[in-house]
Amino acid sequence: MARPAVMLRQASRLVPFEANCSGAIQLSAELIWRIDGWLELSYGVLMQGSSGITDLVVPDGLMDGHQSAGQRKNDLWTTTCCEAFLAFPDQPGYTEINLSTNGDWAVYHFEGYRVGRTDQALVHPPEIRLRRCHHHLRLDARLPISPWGSPWQCPDVGLTMVLEHKQLGMSHWALRHAENEPDFHCPSTFLKI
Repeated sequence: MARPAVMLRQASRLVPFEANCSGAIQLSAELIWRIDGWLELSYGVLMQGSSGITDLVVPDGLMDGHQSAGQRKNDLWTTTCCEAFLAFPDQPGYTEINLSTNGDWAVYHFEGYRVGRTDQALVHPPEIRLRRCHHHLRLDARLPISPWGSPWQCPDVGLTMVLEHKQLGMSHWALRHAENEPDFHCPSTFLKI
């Protein structure tokens, strides 16, 4: 059986805003925009230190595999959280996706820069899968594009992650950053497709 065609595929290494993040931590993100109406997101965290990913702050009781107990929740970005921002050209609004390692999620629509936030309706909740080994954590998610996007029009993309480390605290990772503060909503940080 043939795989559905891909309209857009973007894989990138994320860079930290904070200067105290050493080279021992590496983050990557990938987005696949499919013409069959699905969005796929993958995030990888590689931590080289002797403690590995045990230094990450994540929800208690995580199990590898499909995270079927996940629920829509707000404020996921206050701890370790994978995020994506999608903005369609010539439209003032954009979509924010938040994904937690335990399967909790949120999808918001904004009418403009940080204004007019509403919960974005989804046909199905995101399918979230988690895989871990000593130095590596990977989160894969799949969610329907409709009714908030067209598979035939590629969005501008911001792939980001908030990482909470037990010793280093919070760090903010993105494709690129605005100058003065970590601002994932800033359109100038989105990759223009």
